[in-house]
Amino acid sequence: MSSTDPVLRASDAERERTADLLREHCSAGRLTPDELDERIDAAFGARTVGELRALLADLPALPAPPPRIDHDAGREAAKRRVLHRAGWWTLLFGVFVVLWLMSGAESEFWPVWILFAGAIRMVFVTWSELGPGADERRRRREGRGSSAPPPQQT
Repeated sequence: MSSTDPVLRASDAERERTADLLREHCSAGRLTPDELDERIDAAFGARTVGELRALLADLPALPAPPPRIDHDAGREAAKRRVLHRAGWWTLLFGVFVVLWLMSGAESEFWPVWILFAGAIRMVFVTWSELGPGADERRRRREGRGSSAPPPQQT
């Protein structure tokens, strides 16, 4: 609860937060379902911050939630790497098409093999960067996903 003065009026957000904490204590086995119902009713009927604190007074503090890992930033970086690699393959293909055109463009369209090889490579790169398990592989590459215990200092 954000307010320090127990006589201040409680907000709806503070009541919701108290109800969430009570639910967590019930799932940890500290409250029976009947006690939970009583306390949640009291929480939503509370007018002051002090009344909400009283509902939690006999319960221990809950452990802090684990830190949230921002997977979106890593995924965005992986998308940029895939697009960068695709751009290089496109540029390479374009160079070979120009060479084919400069040679008279009378023979078979051989740059299609470059396109084919690039497409296969891009499938593997995209799977590696964005497919299932890519986040775990990225953490291992960066040295953060090791499940081995840290070395003991002597």
